[in-house]
Amino acid sequence: MKKIITLVAVCIAVLACKQEKPLEDGNYRINGTVTGLENGEVYLINYPDVDTVIVKNGKFTIENNIKEKVQALYMAKSPNLQQMKREEVASLLIEPKIMDLDLNYQDFSKSKLTGSISQDDQYRLDKIRIEIADNYKEEQNYFDSVREKYSEAAKAGASEEELEAIKYEDNDARGKLEPMWEKQKEATLQFIKDNPKSYVSLQSLRYQISDLKYNEAKAILEQLNPAYLKTELGKGIINDIEKLRIGIPGAKAANFETVDINGDSLKLDDFKGKYVLIDFWASWCVPCRKGNPHLISLYNKYHPKGLEILGVSDDDRAHDKWKKAVEKDGIGIWHHVLRGLEYKKGTYERINMDKDISDSYNIHTLPTKILVGPDGIIVGRYGGGGEDDAAMDAKLAELFETN
Repeated sequence: MKKIITLVAVCIAVLACKQEKPLEDGNYRINGTVTGLENGEVYLINYPDVDTVIVKNGKFTIENNIKEKVQALYMAKSPNLQQMKREEVASLLIEPKIMDLDLNYQDFSKSKLTGSISQDDQYRLDKIRIEIADNYKEEQNYFDSVREKYSEAAKAGASEEELEAIKYEDNDARGKLEPMWEKQKEATLQFIKDNPKSYVSLQSLRYQISDLKYNEAKAILEQLNPAYLKTELGKGIINDIEKLRIGIPGAKAANFETVDINGDSLKLDDFKGKYVLIDFWASWCVPCRKGNPHLISLYNKYHPKGLEILGVSDDDRAHDKWKKAVEKDGIGIWHHVLRGLEYKKGTYERINMDKDISDSYNIHTLPTKILVGPDGIIVGRYGGGGEDDAAMDAKLAELFETN
């Protein structure tokens, strides 16, 4: 259970003063005015820490240390961030200065922070993304209705089959929103290029990396604010960009040794001398499941000529669902293993990361397929930063139908 620390509302008296108390070096201060709550509590979340903020006469003040030049925090209606709706949380980018927050208790997302340059930049990017989203209101409403349908069905104890059917509806709803998301990604990338020194550009780049090639990502990185690159976020982004060099055509395929779905030992080297298509998928991934009939046709066509398929599933915490999906989809005709994702018991702290097959191929979206040649060198990547399935089909035809 998270420890909740009560912040003393030291500024109630200060606000009554004509001259505000000077800010100490290395600190930030937020003077808050709350609409919709006269007296009560709100929560400041700097994950995993949660502080209780006392609201008195519709006002509060937070003063605390800030470790970096910019820090992302959340103001929320409850201490559990993971269970909150959009209107119950406000995302803030704070800086070591005095800032003002107009907090809307009825809809936290409509709150307004002033005095932070980084937050101003975030509002500019938000405006661009919202203008794009405004053209897809019908699609968003449909998407929201399907998600609500799934939530209600789950609460009512619907069967796995019923929930799976709704997941397919969800996938269709997502498909209708793909054009919106694609335009938002393009607009965000342009914002990054136009505002390379902004902290928001650094923060936004993290979610763009998977769609970039290494040289493009590296060129953008070199334009960013050097001071921000020294932060934990910056170091993480540098590391993520370097990972773009693995799991791509021309790179050596990472070897691994694990246990297959039948409990037998399996390693990538077992396939040396053959072409092997590594299919990264999951039982809960609808696009993966929908693509299995096509994979079966490819396997039946090219396996007699030497193609092997190895399924690597992201179902380490759902072995039964993994095995049921393999059986239901009829894909037990090829090899299957789990990715090797492990957490320290009772936490979300990852362990044994060197055994995670997906990490060793820089897998960040499902489905993604990696085609490895007989010499252990990757010859194709499809989905997840690579080419599409049409390109995969063409490559397999080139390899097996011209020989």
